[in-house]
Amino acid sequence: MKEQIMTLTLILISLFSQGQMTSYNQPNPQLKFIADQLTEIKDFSADCYLTMSLQYGGTMNSATTMTLKKVASDTLCGFYYYFKTHREFIHRDGDFIALVGDAFYSSINGKINKTSIIDKPEEFKTRKIENGFIPSIFESSSFFNATPFQIGKLINDAYSKSEAITIHRPDTIINGKSCFNFILKDKIYKVVPRKTVLCFDKNDLSPTFYKQTLNEGVHAQYKIIEYKNKQINIGLKASFFTEENLFGKSLANNSTNPTNPPSLKVGQIAPQWTLPVLYREQEISSDKLKGKYILLEFTGTWCGHCWDAVKTMNKLEELYGNNEKLEIFSVFGGEIDSPDRIKKFAEKENIKSTILYSAKEIIEKYKVVGFPTFFIIDPVGKLIYIQKGYSKSVETEIIKMINEKIK
Repeated sequence: MKEQIMTLTLILISLFSQGQMTSYNQPNPQLKFIADQLTEIKDFSADCYLTMSLQYGGTMNSATTMTLKKVASDTLCGFYYYFKTHREFIHRDGDFIALVGDAFYSSINGKINKTSIIDKPEEFKTRKIENGFIPSIFESSSFFNATPFQIGKLINDAYSKSEAITIHRPDTIINGKSCFNFILKDKIYKVVPRKTVLCFDKNDLSPTFYKQTLNEGVHAQYKIIEYKNKQINIGLKASFFTEENLFGKSLANNSTNPTNPPSLKVGQIAPQWTLPVLYREQEISSDKLKGKYILLEFTGTWCGHCWDAVKTMNKLEELYGNNEKLEIFSVFGGEIDSPDRIKKFAEKENIKSTILYSAKEIIEKYKVVGFPTFFIIDPVGKLIYIQKGYSKSVETEIIKMINEKIK
């Protein structure tokens, strides 16, 4: 009965707004109504299929079973979630991630990592670095912004800023169902143009298709999510979002990050490696570089802050490239970073440092969990500098360190 009332309401709204296919700087009544309905969903479950374009060619794919529950008392984002990765993508995305109460959980190879907001409040904040943003830990999933709650928030936020353009397109058919079809154009952080295609099931107004494109044009990147096997307001058991139910055991009495392997520390002996060199039919071994300082930048073609870090690496190469006491390397180890893909990236960004690749095992040895990550190794093989992530201060720190060590 409720679905029939919602559909009838939308039909009436459409009649009053007939002919207004494009709305500039004002809410589209139909889309605004859908947004308000999305934010009122009590719980939601669906299989979500992701396709994400990569800046230097190709796409990245994944799929998850999304389970959500609105929690009015939750001060982080207003809902709990459990994103369980489909089996064929577990090797890349891990087993699952979840937000329950005041803690974020992730699992890789069956090992569960718990990060509490009490112990690590900074991990739960969105932090600004120069002109970019690092998402808070609970927003890190590619699926987070495509939950019904966040789609509703996206629409309402765009309209509240009076900077949105709405295009109401003809209804479309998705997975055999008739759907409302909209394009919402707005700007994030006031400068980055964004276009979002939104399709909703005409019966229950749940999302069926989501495509978001940033920076329309030659360098446009997009993310597509399709929703299947949806269930709305099914009445999840009160015990669903508990550690015992989701993880098979209680982690409540364990310390934060109970199974997370410790990071490498300054002063430790750096793991040894032997890696192929891009553009050369040869390998380089850390063992043969003993007696020199070594700068390693673990990076990726798909990582936004890695693109920014290229400028720093090029500057370091200009300053120290001819210094016989220092070797500088950019290290690629992601599964999608094939030699051809790295070459395209290197040529586009004019990378000047020596490039090593096929470094998946080395990334694991160095316990790299974020990109870019920088290491400096001294002539006897000890780690003297470690930096996870990138900002312009990294460049200053590395230059200062090198100048102090290399007279």
